[in-house]
Amino acid sequence: MKIIVATPILYDPTSPFNHLFRDILQGFLDAGHSVTRIAAVEKGGQKEYRLGIDHPEMEYIEVQRKKTQKQSVIKRYLADNLTNIKMAWKIWRAKKGDVLFEDVSYSSIWSVWAARARRIRVVSMIQDVWPDNAVESGLLSRGSMVYRFFDCIQKKVYRKSEKIICISDDIKAFIASKGVPADRIDVIYNWGYQDDLIKIDWNENKFVQKYRLSPDLFYAVYAGNIGKMQNVDLIVDAARRLKDQKHIRFLIVGGGVRRDEIEEKINRDECSNVTMLPMQPSELATHIYSMADVNLIPLVKGGIKTALPSKTGVCLSCGRPIVACVDADALFAKAVLAEGAGYVVEPDDSKGLSDLLLRLAEKDREESCEGAYGCFQRLFRRKDNVDKYVKAIAKGK
Repeated sequence: MKIIVATPILYDPTSPFNHLFRDILQGFLDAGHSVTRIAAVEKGGQKEYRLGIDHPEMEYIEVQRKKTQKQSVIKRYLADNLTNIKMAWKIWRAKKGDVLFEDVSYSSIWSVWAARARRIRVVSMIQDVWPDNAVESGLLSRGSMVYRFFDCIQKKVYRKSEKIICISDDIKAFIASKGVPADRIDVIYNWGYQDDLIKIDWNENKFVQKYRLSPDLFYAVYAGNIGKMQNVDLIVDAARRLKDQKHIRFLIVGGGVRRDEIEEKINRDECSNVTMLPMQPSELATHIYSMADVNLIPLVKGGIKTALPSKTGVCLSCGRPIVACVDADALFAKAVLAEGAGYVVEPDDSKGLSDLLLRLAEKDREESCEGAYGCFQRLFRRKDNVDKYVKAIAKGK
C-alpha cells in the first residue's frame, strides 16, 4: 500500500510527539507499506524532521513554510493555510497513493480535498481538537464568527475522513458530539519511549545530578509547555498554600508563552518552594519523570475534552503516579482512578491539590505508585498502539 503522510507543522526538536511520529512511520514501513512524507520545512532547514528514518520505501517531499509566533492565531492560520495548499498540490500531482494519513491542523481541508478528488482514502490523526482547544484556553469565544468558521472547516475534514484517530476517550466523545459516527473514531493513546518499566536510580539520575537535587525532599513536578492550555497557575496556588512545608518542593520545568507570567506570579506570591527550570533536552525526559514523587498534569477546566498531554504515557512508563488536574467527570479522570495510576483534582481546586500533596508526602515513595506502570501496560504500550495505527490504515478496519 502507498501511504501519503502530510505534516504541515514545522519540526520542533523539543516536541514530545517526535518519538511517537517516528514509531508510527516505522510501523507503516515494517508492515510492508511504502510511504511518501510531505513535510513542512523552513527555507534552508536541516533534515532532523526525518527523525532518523532512512528506508528504501520512504520518500520525502519538502514544502517550505515560514515560522510564526504561537501567540498570533491569524498569522499561524495563514501560514498553515498556505502550507496545506502547497501540500494539496503535491498530493494532486502524486503518481500513486492509496491512503492519506493526515496530521490534522488548522486548514487540513485542502489536503483532504485533494486526496478525495484523487479517490485517495483519508485517515486523520487528531492530537488536539481545533478550534475548541483555543476556546478552552481563552483565545477564542465559542460564539464568535472566527470560531464558527474554523469549526465548520474542521467538521468538513471529519466528514471526509474514512477513519479518525484520536488520543483519548474524552476527545472521541467530543468529536462524536459534532456529528461524527463513533464507529469511525479510534482511540489510540500516545505511548512512551519503550515498553519496559523505566527505573532510574536516584544516584544515577542525570537530571538529579545536573541540578543537585536532594533525596530528602518530596518533589511535585510539572515538566512541559507553559502555555494557555496548561493550568500551571493551579500549581503555584497550591505551592503558596504549602510554603511552610519545607519538605515539599515544586519543580516547574519548561518554556512557553506564559513562562514569564508564571515566574512573576511565583515571585509575587513569594513561593520559595517553587523552582523554575528551563526546557530540558528530550533525552532527560525519563530522568525528570523518574525522580518525581508525583508528576502533575494540569489542564484548564474543560481542556481534557480537546487534549491529553503526550507526556502522560512517559510519566506512567517511569512507574511514577500522576496527579491529573482535570474535570472529575472526564473519562480520563475515571480511568486514572480505576487503573490506580494516580489521583484526580479539579482544575480550580488548589486546596484539594495542596491537601493531596501533603498526604502523599507522608507516604512511602513506592507505596504511592503501585498502579502507574500497570496502567501504562494496559493503555500506553508502544508495540500495541503502533499496531493499532497500522490496522487503522488498512481498508475497512
